[in-house]
Amino acid sequence: MVVDSLLTETYLGSTIPQYVLFFLVVTVGAVLGRSLSFVYRQRLRRTAEATETEIDDILLYALGRPVVLLGVVFGAIAGRRILSPTEPLRTILNASVEIPVVATLAWIAVRLTDGFIETYLVKYVERTATKLDDQLVPIVSRITNIAIVSIAGIVVLDSLGYNVTAVIASLGVVGVAIAFASRKTMADVFGGAHILSAKPFLVDDVVEIQGTTGTVEEIGIRTTRIRDFDGQVVTVPNSTVANVEVRNVSLEPTRRVKTVLGLSYGTTPAEMDAAIELLVDTVNGVDGVDDDRTGAWFWEYGDSAMRIRLEYHIEAIDRRKDVRGRVNREILRAFDDAGFELAFPTRTVRLEGGGTDADPDPDGTVDPDGSVERA
Repeated sequence: MVVDSLLTETYLGSTIPQYVLFFLVVTVGAVLGRSLSFVYRQRLRRTAEATETEIDDILLYALGRPVVLLGVVFGAIAGRRILSPTEPLRTILNASVEIPVVATLAWIAVRLTDGFIETYLVKYVERTATKLDDQLVPIVSRITNIAIVSIAGIVVLDSLGYNVTAVIASLGVVGVAIAFASRKTMADVFGGAHILSAKPFLVDDVVEIQGTTGTVEEIGIRTTRIRDFDGQVVTVPNSTVANVEVRNVSLEPTRRVKTVLGLSYGTTPAEMDAAIELLVDTVNGVDGVDDDRTGAWFWEYGDSAMRIRLEYHIEAIDRRKDVRGRVNREILRAFDDAGFELAFPTRTVRLEGGGTDADPDPDGTVDPDGSVERA
């Protein structure tokens, strides 16, 4: 009979009833996976949400969508035993079973790591003040997923008969070339990791790095952005930050200001003492100055003035410009009221000539001996 002949004839090692039974088993597996997915959504997830631990929530999240594919895979594995295929169908069936198994396991692993990162790592970095670790979390997640997918790809290639050792060796050479080409970028990334671990400063801190002083606006993966006191944004590579001296001004209790004032050489010792005392009292009278740390000293004899060194500390860093300006104005007003003259650079030039025919200088005085004196 034609029908009996069709049912008993083998095609690539299996009969038509075997193929029908194989697809029936695969269909049952898919239905079973779909049913498990429904049970997960309706009952297991609610039960997991009621528990205190979050591990069961992560496991259910990892199995949520892949469970349907997992049912198909188990159905294919069970149905594979029904068939008795010959080449090349045997190789195709083996690959069609192994590849979905590897893909499903990789999918579960990716969702599992994402669940742990979002549940534990994200909550940890949200409690920190720096934004750098917030930006590192997606990178850690991405690198982990790439590693899982890469391992799955190598396993799939091995199941297909490729020489995995040669593939890994080729990837190693490519990785070395990429690492060499991006060594500067990697140095910046590791510098960012150093900032994250050592925490020499945080966002909104006032820092001084290589002569640049300003407020830290952002700590990125490769660079740190600082807005200086002129309103300009300065971008510093993280590798530079990791290798230079960083001064965190915000950690200082006060901001010290040093300045030098000059009095003319006509100032008497008593006037010098009075000027120093007036200077200290005037500065301490300005709001925002730490009056316990203000000092003034007769520092040195300069070219054009006797110099007084003044040091005072500003208590509020964010008011440093305003306080410093008020201190300078109050000093000028106090010295003017007291009659103290602030010196400025002057020079006296005396020219001596050998004759009496020297030309008179409109800006100087000609002595009978031909010399000219300018002030």
